[in-house]
Amino acid sequence: MPESTALAQDLAHLLGAETVSTDPEDLLAHSADALGPWRALRSAPLLGRRPDVVVRPRRGEQVCALLSWASQRGVPVVPFGAGTGVMGAIVPVQGGIALDMRGMARLLEVDKESHLARAEAGIVLEDLDKALRPHGLFLGHDPWSQPIATLGGAIATNGVGYLAGRYGPMGAQVRGLTVALPTGDILETRPVPKPSALDFNALFIGTEGTLGVILQAVVEAFPVPEERRLMAFGFPSFEAGYSAVMEMFHLGLRPVLLDFSQDAWDGGQEVVLYLAFDGCREEVQGASQRAAHICLASSAQDLGSARALAFWDTRHRSAERYRQEVLAKPPSQRRRLLWRGDYLHVAIPAGKVLEYRRQAQALLQRYPVVVREWSLWGRPEFFSFLFTADSHPSADPARIADLVDTLLTLAQDMGGGMEYCHGIGIKLAHLLPREWGTGETVFRHLKKALDPEGILNPGKLVLPR
Repeated sequence: MPESTALAQDLAHLLGAETVSTDPEDLLAHSADALGPWRALRSAPLLGRRPDVVVRPRRGEQVCALLSWASQRGVPVVPFGAGTGVMGAIVPVQGGIALDMRGMARLLEVDKESHLARAEAGIVLEDLDKALRPHGLFLGHDPWSQPIATLGGAIATNGVGYLAGRYGPMGAQVRGLTVALPTGDILETRPVPKPSALDFNALFIGTEGTLGVILQAVVEAFPVPEERRLMAFGFPSFEAGYSAVMEMFHLGLRPVLLDFSQDAWDGGQEVVLYLAFDGCREEVQGASQRAAHICLASSAQDLGSARALAFWDTRHRSAERYRQEVLAKPPSQRRRLLWRGDYLHVAIPAGKVLEYRRQAQALLQRYPVVVREWSLWGRPEFFSFLFTADSHPSADPARIADLVDTLLTLAQDMGGGMEYCHGIGIKLAHLLPREWGTGETVFRHLKKALDPEGILNPGKLVLPR
């Protein structure tokens, strides 16, 4: 790979000087996401890496030219959305080029009759949602980071949001993609719900920019519902709330929002289920009434619509805080992410969730940590929990890394997946071969076929042999 100065000069000649930066603050800003050194655990030594140069394209042709050039010279390229991930997927472990896609952020087309929207990868999710509203449509992907995350990043990590109960994860809402391949060629898929034979979209959903760079996406844009009803219920135990959730799903009730948690942050054990149903008025009325009946029959207390609305109205507060406390400041002045804890999001067959929780509790009790939350999000298979070591300042990070690995491999051994929400990044890459099995070999063949020089986001999904 050329040294930094020569690399920047070559890229300026290729793409224009206005697209290229080697400013130290710029390089620092593109070196990490929200994965801090404590949560990174085994991957923490990689967090100090920086790109050699930042490139900000404004057209797809520039991306294609860059990738072709980089492939010929073996220069790593790391696609960068907004840097709001929490797993280190944009850490440039081999240096090279940080490809910042935020200069390509246009809404290109809205097909109201077909419920489709075409947008560039760098558009912020909230901006896309707001642009769809005048057409009577909205974006079904609504994560905590909606005010700050980009469409391309959400697709590349296949993120899950608050409305996943009805609309699915980000990848389920993708109808078509325009992708720049490492060779400089463009692959464009047709925006249909069921493609002929192979679904090429799937190659680029959740693969963290390792196989191609998303330039544009056609996503399903959903009609603004005639009615949305929010509810909140308090339960005497996690098991009672879980039983109510399972009964709803056995009946075929699918709330658009399902957020169920046992919260122990303040020393108590509050167990609350937030639900929302949307759609036509009759559907919402019937589903919400039946859900309320199920909850009350499971010894729940109706906490009232005001409690539910307060939860809904503050769901993006952490993103706003992150924007103010981190993104709004020069990189060298940003607070270090030194929070001593971790949050895990495993996908477990629904019938095994309580057994997994029981075994996880037994494991956690043997370590110097405090469990702060157990939760289900979106559907009963999506099980999350959060623990901290704040009260144990001498907790050995190596022991905590062993704990996290044991909890995640337990989920794998019970037929589940180790992460349903945020992607793999550098944090979990060492456990992915265990989950994939022979799939690792298949993916390596795909990677070699599409990216023969291995330039795209090296060190992600599959580790060097």
